Amino acid sequence: MQRSVYVVDDVSINLELVESVFRDDPNLLIRKAENGEELMKCIDAYGIPDLLVLDLMMPVMDGFDVLDNLKNGRESNYFPIIVLSALTDKQSIVKALSMGADDYVTKPFFVEELKARVGNMLKLKERDEYLNTSLDVMESNLIEKLQIIEQTQVEVIIRLGKAAEFRDDETGRHIERIAAYVNLITDKLGLNREQRIMMQYAAPMHDVGKIGIPDGVLMKAGKLTADEFKIIKLHTVIGSRILSGTTLPLLELAKEIAISHHERWDGGGYPLGLTGKDIPISGRIVAITDVFDALTSKRVYKDAWPIEQALEYLMSMRAKQFDPDIVDAFFAIVDQIKNVRQAKSDLPESKPIILQIIDGDVTFEKLIEQWR
Repeated sequence: MQRSVYVVDDVSINLELVESVFRDDPNLLIRKAENGEELMKCIDAYGIPDLLVLDLMMPVMDGFDVLDNLKNGRESNYFPIIVLSALTDKQSIVKALSMGADDYVTKPFFVEELKARVGNMLKLKERDEYLNTSLDVMESNLIEKLQIIEQTQVEVIIRLGKAAEFRDDETGRHIERIAAYVNLITDKLGLNREQRIMMQYAAPMHDVGKIGIPDGVLMKAGKLTADEFKIIKLHTVIGSRILSGTTLPLLELAKEIAISHHERWDGGGYPLGLTGKDIPISGRIVAITDVFDALTSKRVYKDAWPIEQALEYLMSMRAKQFDPDIVDAFFAIVDQIKNVRQAKSDLPESKPIILQIIDGDVTFEKLIEQWR
């Protein structure tokens, strides 16, 4: 690999002398400049060098000015600098080295010494390139592994949400719609991109606590008794317990949603009876989407409401059951909400698979055949 060496000196014979030292080395390409200004033009034309041999006393732009001009750019594109100067006082040497020079050779110089210094500096450049390349590879591998871990976490979270919905919504379209509704509302409310993504992934776990509710209560076709309703309400606490004890921000948010999405703006909700903005905004957002989707979906215990009837109910509950600002945001994008509802509508056979077996709609053998 050929290395470029830029030599800067206002005395032509000095330029020729330095060039002659390395002329026979096929691995070096020598470029010459008579002052700092010419050097800068050379860098603009040919790019940064692999090594710079720099005189200090020059007209137009001296060596100190060159060092001052190069100090910022070298932070990201390092190349070694050897000062080759007739200045032998300690003050000049210390100043040059403190301004970024890597080595200092005084004139007149020994040819073999200069060769050795240049060779050492080019080795330093090569090590720097190797380390940077290695760090880039390590960083790339680390980013890839972190992305895999993050994606794995998201996949686990999605499956956990679907496991809960499988109890009474085998298709899982409910949680898909909730995620889409939440994404639209958080965008309308002006949440930043990271917050919107977090909410979109966490919201589908709002009912994960259903896992702990007995089938006889969860899928009861008739009206629940007072005791049965108390059991249903426990899904908020069970969900919070399932999602607790984690340091992952996404699961912390999901826990917050699980325990707060049945709270009411007026304080009449459960399990904590929170009011107004004491309810986390995540819970307030999921509350309206969950109710809208529940009202417009057919379940074993009820028929689906017409969308317009469900919307009338939501508006009637503004500042009662729901945060008025979130209701306003919901209705500002209601056409988009309707589009999601239509695009992700339940299939005709969306009855929970357990009930399909109980009701004789599908045999166990047929079910296994479908899932293979």
